[in-house]
This record gives sequence, structure tokens and C-alpha cells, in this order.
Amino acid sequence: MRQQLNRLPYIVSYICAFALGMKQLREPDMWWQLLAGEWMLENGTITRTDEFSFTMEGTKWINVKWLYEVLIALIERGFGPHGVMLLQALVNVAIVYLLIRITKYLTKHLSTQLSTLYTTIAIVLFLAISEFRMAGRPEMVSHLLTVVYLFILWRSSKFDWKQLLWLIPLQCLWANMHEGYPVGMVLIGIYILGSAICYFLSKEKEQLEKVKRLVIVWVGMAVAILLNPNTIKLWLQPFEIFRQLKANKYTTELLSFTDDAYWTIQAKVHIGMLVAVCLFWLYKIALKRKEVQWSGLLISYLLSIPVFAYLSLSANRNIPFAQIMLFPSIPVMILEVVDMIKLRDKQFYKTLAQRTAIISAIVAAVFYVTIVSNKYYEYTESSNRYGIHISLMHNPIGAADFIRENNLHGPAFSDYFVSSYLLWDLYPGFKSYIDLRDLDIFSEDFFDEYMELNNTPSKFYELDSTYTFNYIVFSTSQLKPLQQLLYWREGFNVVYVGPVATILLRQSEENVELNSNMGLKLFSWPLEPDEPGWAVTLTKLMNPKVAYEEEDYVYAPIYAGRYYNMVGNFNVTKKQILPALRGDLSENGEAYALLGESYMNFANYIQDSTARAARLDSAMDFFVKAESLDPQNTTAQLGLANMSIMKNDYTAAKEHIENYLAVDEKDDFIYFLSGICSRNIWDATKDDIHLKEVISDMETSLELNENNVKAYLYLAEAHWHLGDKKKAREYMRETMGNIAWMPSEEQMLQEMRKLTGIKNFESSQDLIVPDTSTGEHEHAGHTH
Repeated sequence: MRQQLNRLPYIVSYICAFALGMKQLREPDMWWQLLAGEWMLENGTITRTDEFSFTMEGTKWINVKWLYEVLIALIERGFGPHGVMLLQALVNVAIVYLLIRITKYLTKHLSTQLSTLYTTIAIVLFLAISEFRMAGRPEMVSHLLTVVYLFILWRSSKFDWKQLLWLIPLQCLWANMHEGYPVGMVLIGIYILGSAICYFLSKEKEQLEKVKRLVIVWVGMAVAILLNPNTIKLWLQPFEIFRQLKANKYTTELLSFTDDAYWTIQAKVHIGMLVAVCLFWLYKIALKRKEVQWSGLLISYLLSIPVFAYLSLSANRNIPFAQIMLFPSIPVMILEVVDMIKLRDKQFYKTLAQRTAIISAIVAAVFYVTIVSNKYYEYTESSNRYGIHISLMHNPIGAADFIRENNLHGPAFSDYFVSSYLLWDLYPGFKSYIDLRDLDIFSEDFFDEYMELNNTPSKFYELDSTYTFNYIVFSTSQLKPLQQLLYWREGFNVVYVGPVATILLRQSEENVELNSNMGLKLFSWPLEPDEPGWAVTLTKLMNPKVAYEEEDYVYAPIYAGRYYNMVGNFNVTKKQILPALRGDLSENGEAYALLGESYMNFANYIQDSTARAARLDSAMDFFVKAESLDPQNTTAQLGLANMSIMKNDYTAAKEHIENYLAVDEKDDFIYFLSGICSRNIWDATKDDIHLKEVISDMETSLELNENNVKAYLYLAEAHWHLGDKKKAREYMRETMGNIAWMPSEEQMLQEMRKLTGIKNFESSQDLIVPDTSTGEHEHAGHTH
């Protein structure tokens, strides 16, 4: 009975690991990977060239993940796409099981006891920190095999051939399933180095034999990598991965610790754990090294910590690899701390120790409840949610249905995020303009051209003249300036608006009937896709009260309001939301905030001062109501900030901006707006402290969006008045080019050009401007 009770915490921990894999299907990469796997099954060959886009069709494709894609396509045939998340859940359990075993080996090696409670804490920390990469991605293979490699190495300290030889076929499998396969080679390389160090210290012949075996196996692993459809080219793939890490500016998962977006809640806790573990082992090495049984295994393990720490610092998505290395140290470290502070001698500790199994199970159970209730995801500000279910709020299900039902044909302009689902659902009737296969298919220049549409949406017409798009599919959250431009201009007509995607159809003779169909709704709610019975049953088994509240049709007016406010059709927002405020959304802060936003922005187009004032008064009432219902509503806080700015009350505006930033610290425009407020407060008070606030806000805005050229003007003015004229001139050079300035900014620009002597160049002679303060000449280093 007691033995079964001791197992209970681990059983609950496995359930937690499984539950973390049971996420809604929202990972967009999953869809093109399923399509690629199905294509290979149907065609009996692997993908060697691009088959799925019309812009890069025929481009050479080294598809490292081909075997993983075939695997999940086979799973899809039996379980639907939901089977990918079932696979993730099972992999999570396997990883936790093996990590517990590895921790047992380490504690035995250190001649210390394994604490059930501290191991459970380590499991919860590992899962909580690594969860964000446990979302049905192929890297689950790399996570699992990294742990399997450690398990093989630690299972027998003698490095028997019988066990080591498993690494060769496993490396071959890894090289055909995920680009993370070099991790395996690095890990074995570390253990070769650690064993070699141990040999030089001990001069034991047995240790030399271990080194030889590892080297032979490592060479065999390197050869095994060649057993793939791309043969020798895969040896060069790690260099391609490093190139992409530097070149890929399109996803936060590749950002390093030097980027603000890296520092999620999980990343902060990870770094804290990393520092704690490193300090613990430095303490052991410096003060207690004689008490430690040093071996090649232990030295290798310690060497792996900084190597994998570097890996996790280089890219956010690599954090789970470092967490795997840290895991075995956590229980050992906690136990050491307990002994250091002599906690074991305390009576309360002895009492708790007798109930370790129950306490550990409670810790794991509490974590489980936070997972299935979504409290964990909400706390970590994750987009993930519990339940194996195709998310209506993250996949363009309605847009795909509309394209199929109305037989729309290409070429279609589709943005980066919506393309993958459309490919999976509609191929071969749909091919992408760009998709999430990133630099494996699309060149850096092509990506830059696509990203430029955010800053210069009119460049879309150059693309259209090349491809003659028949229709356009946008994610409602992407390329907003371009969506606004196309909404109001002739050429394309909005035929579908949903919570996730919008569709615009070319105004041509072929499309007259659909474009003139007045029966099309201003906003459409997607139909729920069929869910396999096993997924529904399993999801409800682990949480009988599971509900996808955010997918309730009652919220349709809110999603509609967001879209129509974005494109500037404020009357439609009013028509969508006002009736809802008299019904289901009467106490919804976001609904009031969106209505306030529409009234405030529409007031800018009203010439009559009385009517304009009435609109602004209504906007203020709606914003105040929204704030009272939801003080953390960012739409309301931004609206109140803008209303305060209209009244020249910049101090009040700053307060609302601070409230906004307490919820969302990643919006470059908010920092820019805060800087403008500080600049106007300085203009009234001449207190230089506000100029320093301008500099801080504008620099932060530029860190988040380097294309915010207007921020340079405010930085130039602030530095000039603080006496740093050289820096002011440097920033003024960044304001050159064809930029649309507000009247007040134009006046400020002309004044700063006079003060600094930096003017907007019109010819090559303007590239050299005099420095009026020194009599010397400076070169304008930017010509954009």
C-alpha cells in the first residue's frame, strides 16, 4: 500500500504531462506539415521541390522533417488532425518518465536520496516552462530523443556496446524527422569530452575504453545521418539553420535573450533556474568537491549545462533543451539547500516528511487543475487552451468553407499565417503566395518584399500587376494598413469577414455575380468542424466542465467591431455592437470600448463642431463605462488616453498609457504615444526630466519597431535640447525620405532641420551637410 502511495505523485505528474499535450489545434505549422505528409503518402515519394505555392513552385526543398510529416499524416488517417495532439501528450509522458529515471541515476551516483516531493516540483517546473513548445510541433521528436540519449548514457555507467549502439539508428531516425538532430551529435560529443577529461585525471584504462566506444559510436552516428533522402546535403543543414537564425526576422521563437520579445514569463523563470543550478554546482565544485564521486558521466553532465544554456539563450524555442539538462539537478539542489539550513532537524519538516507522497500528489494535482481550467495559460499569457479541439479563433475555417462553397480559384494573395490551414483544407485548389515554411522555400528578398507591405501598402499593386490576384485572404490581425487601403479603394471587394480571416474578391466580369450578391453578411461566424468522438470523450474525461467560451456566437459583434474599426468603417461597428449592448454584451467592457473607439474616430470626419463634440462626448461615456467594467481593457485605456490628448491633458493621458502598459508591454505605438505626451508636457513646463522620458519611450518604440521613423524626430529634438547636438544630428539623418508628417510634426521637423543643419536631401550634393557648431563637415550615412 505504501509503495503504491509513493507512486501516486508520479502518476499525477504523468497525467499533468498528458494534459499539457491536450491543447486546442492552433499551431499553424501543423497544417502544412499534415498536407506534406499526405502528399508524400499519395505520391509515394518525398517532397524535393515546392509543390504548395505558386510563387516558388519548383524551388528546391530540403525537407528535413519528411518522416515526421509522413508519421502524423498516417495518424491523421486514423484519428484526424487531432491525433497530432494525442501524439504530443504521449511524448510528454515519455519525457517525464525518462527524466525521473535519469534523476534516480544521478542521485544514486551522488550517493544522495531521491526526494519524491522535490522531484515532483522539478516536474511541475519543467512542464510549466517548456509547455509553450509542446504544441504539436515536430520538435517534440528532438525533445524526446534528447532525453532518450541521456537515459541511454546514464542507464549504465560502463557504456556497454549493447546500449550505446542504439544511438546509431536513433540518430538516423532523428535526422529524418527534425532539424534538431545536431543536438544529438553535440550531446554525445560532450560526453566524449567529459570522459576524456576523466581519463586524463584518473589514467584509468577502463575510462579510455569508454572514450573509444563513444568516439566509434559518434562516427557511426555521423554516417547514419547520411541515410536520408538528401544524403550529404544534410551534413550542411546545421550551417543553413544558423544562417536562418540570423536572417529570419519573422518569428519571435528565433529571438535571442538580447531581444525584449524573448523575455516571456517562462523565459524569466528558466533563467532564474539556470542561474540557481549553475551557482549550486559551482558551490559543489569549489567547497565540496571531495565529497563528490567524480566520473566521466558527472563531468559530462556538468559540461552539458552551459552548452545547452547557451543554446537556450540563442533562441527562445531552445529553452526546453536546457530545461532537460537542468531537471536532474533541481531535486539534488533543493535537498542540498535543506541540509545547509538544517531544515531536516525541524519538527514540522519531520512531520511533513512522513506525508511526502500526499503533499507531492497535491502539488501535482493543483498544477493539473490550473491546466485543464486554463488558469495556467491565462497566467502565462499564452494563446494555448486546454482541449483537443480545432480552434475557431485561430484557424480560418470559415474562410476556407467560403472559398470552397463559392469555387474561388487562384492565384490568391494569402498572408503568412492563414496560408497553412488553407493549404491543408483546399489543396490543390489553393496554393499559397507565402507560407510558414519560411526560408526553407522563400528567399530573404521575397520575405522583405512581403514585410514591406506593412509600411508601404501601395506596393501591393506592383505585386498585383505581376500575379493578377483573383482574390485575397487576410488574417484579421496581419497587414492592417494594406487591409484598410484595399477596403476603400477600387479593385477588390470584401465578400467575407470572419473572426479569423477576411476575403476580398477582384472586381472583374468573372466575379460580378458574387460581388453584387447583397445577401453576403457583414460578418460571418464559422461553423464548428466535426470533432472525432475519442477527442471529445478524452477531453471531457479530464475536465467534464470544459467549454470553449471564446467561440460562442454571442461575441461575434466584438470581432466584427475590431475589424471594421481597423479598416475605418465606423458606422458598421455601431450597427454591429449597439444592439448587442442591449442584450448579451450589456456588461462586456470590450464591446463598450470598441463602440467608443468608433465614435471617437468617426468624429474626425465630422465638420460640424457641435455634432463632432456630441460624438466625442458619447465616445468618452463608452470608454468610461468600459473601464468601469474592465479596468485592464487596453482598448478603453488607449481611447481614454487619446481623449485626454485631444483636451491637451497629457498628464492624464500618461496615466492611461501606464495602465495600458501594465497589461501589454509589446506595443511600439503606445511607447511612441507616451513619448509624444512627455514631449508636450516638457514643452509646457521646460522640465528636462520629461525629455529623458521622451528618449526612453522613443528608444523602446524603436526597439519594438525599427521602422517607426517618426520616433527619430522626437529623439533628435530631445537630445538637442539636452545638449547632445551630435546625437541629435544622427537622429535627424534618420528622418530623411518621403514620410507623411502631421502638421505639428512638419513644423517641428522644419525647426529641427534649421537647428541641426540636416535637411532632406534632393541630390547627391545634399549628402554632405555642414556641422554649424564645429565648422567641419559630416556625411549623411543613410539614403533611404
